[in-house]
This record gives sequence, C-alpha cells and structure tokens, in this order.
Amino acid sequence: MDKAAYHKRWDQLEQMQREYSNLPESGVENIVALHKMLINTFREFVIACYCDHWRDAYRGAALPLDSDRDVLIVRAIKAHHWTPGIASSLSNYDLSLSLIDELATFKMTEMAVHVSYMNLQALPKGEYQSLIQPHE
Repeated sequence: MDKAAYHKRWDQLEQMQREYSNLPESGVENIVALHKMLINTFREFVIACYCDHWRDAYRGAALPLDSDRDVLIVRAIKAHHWTPGIASSLSNYDLSLSLIDELATFKMTEMAVHVSYMNLQALPKGEYQSLIQPHE
C-alpha cells in the first residue's frame, strides 16, 4: 500500500472517531477529547493494517476476505480454534480483544509507521512514541 492509501485509511478512521466523539473537523477543540480521539484512531489504524497484512497473506485462499471483519474472524478461529459460528457472533471489538497478543506485537509497514507519526503530532511526543514504537 502506498503513502496516499495509508493517509486515506487514516483519514477515514479519524472521521469515524470524530463523529463518534462529536468533535468538529477543525477549529478549537477540547484537547483531552482530541487526544483520546487520536489514540482511538491509531488503535483502529493498527487493526486495519493488521487486517491488510493478513488479507494479503491469505490472497491465495479459495475464499476471499473482503472486509476487515472477515480477517478478524479468520484470525480468531485460527488463534482460538473457535468455530466460524462462534467467531462470527462476536463484535469487531470482541474479536480484536481476542487477538490482543497478536495486535500488541504486530509490526506495521514503514509507510504505516510514518503516517502514524505524521498524524499523532498533536499528542505529547512521549505519548505518541510509546503508542507507535511497539509496532515499528
């Protein structure tokens, strides 16, 4: 994935988080709410990059994994030996929690790391570095 695609993915996730947090797209914002929104966007970005990685890894499989949810279900089945019905019954949040060990150690591509650093500049330096460094 190229830089523009990572930026587009980040922007989509950030917009969703802004809407969820009721934050405006620009202007003066509550700094605490802004920081929380950026951290949540980064977490969703890591999950999206994780799903992209596994979607590429499974590209040769007979069944296409069209959505991030499909990837999370397949990975949860693999990690926990669940049936597809059990994994499918969980929310994306629950699926992500079930994969916490994989997500915590997942290494993003260099470009994804770069986009993360660029988009987290509103956070204190130590905070955004501690978020990103495990994924470098």
